[in-house]
Amino acid sequence: MGPCCSIMKCSGSGDPHPQVLTNDQCKFYARNGYLILPNALAVDQVSALLDEAHRLIADISKSGEGYPQYDTSGGDLAAPSPVGRVLARYETANGTAFEPTDAPIARLGCSIHQHLPSFLSITHSAFHRSIANALDCAVPLVTQSQLITKPALVGSRINPHQDGCSSFTDPPSALTFWYALEDAFVDNGCLLVAPGSHLTEPLRQRLAKGPQDGRPEFIQLRKPAWAKNAVDSGFELHQRREYEYVPLEVTKGTLVLCHGNLMHASGANRSERGRVAYVFTIIDGRAHCPDDAYLSPTTGGFLKL
Repeated sequence: MGPCCSIMKCSGSGDPHPQVLTNDQCKFYARNGYLILPNALAVDQVSALLDEAHRLIADISKSGEGYPQYDTSGGDLAAPSPVGRVLARYETANGTAFEPTDAPIARLGCSIHQHLPSFLSITHSAFHRSIANALDCAVPLVTQSQLITKPALVGSRINPHQDGCSSFTDPPSALTFWYALEDAFVDNGCLLVAPGSHLTEPLRQRLAKGPQDGRPEFIQLRKPAWAKNAVDSGFELHQRREYEYVPLEVTKGTLVLCHGNLMHASGANRSERGRVAYVFTIIDGRAHCPDDAYLSPTTGGFLKL
């Protein structure tokens, strides 16, 4: 799965955190596009985050009263953008995408770090800034944050994708922090990664605001966006490569770092256990972010990490 290491626990934004990644860890990340850091969160921190997440999920799920509801599957133009908000998206396996009493919540996003105090404190930390700097992200900006819930027995599979498409910059600079708040194994939908794919798979598209109503749409890139040190051997945008995906089984409190060009996915949850993860993505402020990027805030800019 990758090197394990001992690291200092994640601290609040005002606390110094001198620990940075070792040279071997940085080399592993550069070669494979991901890195596993066990015990990045202390047990009490995991409990606090999970409790706050479960309170919000229960509050929304029990009745839905006081919360606007939208059927986005039918193209509801009144549905708001998730940027700067916390919106719930529901599992659709039972045919219901918008009734809280019938469908469990699949995810909450895209601005968890702005609205839930515990997540705000954890996200904007010297620990995360030290990681970003060690991985050549000198001006780290947070583009989005989500809670991926993967409910027991019905949590859906997430298809292979690259986070750099939704958090696009030129050149690519996206870096995702994936925290396991519950143990994640194959049977309850752990991460699946294609090691080294960030070097052989460029970004082909980016997520933008639609010109008519601002709704999200993917725009095909004219030129493939390669990661730094990528292997470019006459690649064409229409070419598709096949990858072998490796499961990353981790225990709660583990942090997994993923390059924005890394091909990754996650399995369905067929167990009787939950699998809640907190995920946020950063970009480097030195890189160009298009004005019509879907995740761009309507006022101001992205918050600094």
